[in-house]
Amino acid sequence: MPFLSDVVVAATRDQGRLPDDFDEPGWRAGFAAWSAEQITAGPGTFVIECGGRPVGRLRVVDSADCLEVAGLQLLPSAQSHGIGSAVLLRLAADAAPRPLTLGVEKDNPRARALYERLGFVPDGETHTEHRLRRGATA
Repeated sequence: MPFLSDVVVAATRDQGRLPDDFDEPGWRAGFAAWSAEQITAGPGTFVIECGGRPVGRLRVVDSADCLEVAGLQLLPSAQSHGIGSAVLLRLAADAAPRPLTLGVEKDNPRARALYERLGFVPDGETHTEHRLRRGATA
């Protein structure tokens, strides 16, 4: 659990997206409890490893309609090395013929640019995020 929290905080901090009033201890406690529930509920939360060391976090939700990336974060030191691209391309292949879907926060243009380079297209939005998909049409 600590690594799952560490990677989310490190990636978000590196992007300059943590609010000034971020309550890190409180957030970590809540995130650990939520992650434990997700892991207990079944497969879907993974630690991404590269060279035998943990470098990221992946959460997927698999349904009959699509495979959804519900969370993907890499440590800043692991970013821009093709790891995220490799994970997403593998997931897209595994999802076929269903689409691979995900949401990206509106204040995260770097991630959105990556997704678009990998062939994701707009598929709606919420107040805080753009919804994207790759593969079968909606």
